[in-house]
Amino acid sequence: MICLRIGCCLLGLAMVFVAGCSRQDSSAETEASNLKPLAVYYGRYIGAHRGKRPANEKQLKDFIAKRPIAELQMMGVHDVEALFISSRDNQPYRFRFQSGASKPNEIEVFAWEQVGAGGVRYVAGTLGQVVAADEERFRQLVPNP
Repeated sequence: MICLRIGCCLLGLAMVFVAGCSRQDSSAETEASNLKPLAVYYGRYIGAHRGKRPANEKQLKDFIAKRPIAELQMMGVHDVEALFISSRDNQPYRFRFQSGASKPNEIEVFAWEQVGAGGVRYVAGTLGQVVAADEERFRQLVPNP
């Protein structure tokens, strides 16, 4: 009887551990995507330009290309052009550079994968967050892609 209780406890702990790891892995995957440094540099652009957003992809790309090489390497950026391509679907990211109205508690999206992988697209918000969104969630976050 005691062995059964211990076994159930261990199984429960293992399930919690596995569930926590899968969430962590998902977060690690979004953090490792090209969108993360892109989102960080988007925020740095706004900070360097007194709150003004880049007008287009070229302005953001030029800003990133002028960053010190050591900084780019620290961010994992080895090729600025490649930064604008999703490593998951090999398509250029899509962008929204003007302010988009977002609902309270929603991220304001500025970039997203065109296709994504496995029914999931990565989406980047203006505050540097990157989230994995299934098609329904994607349509909520990016209603008119």
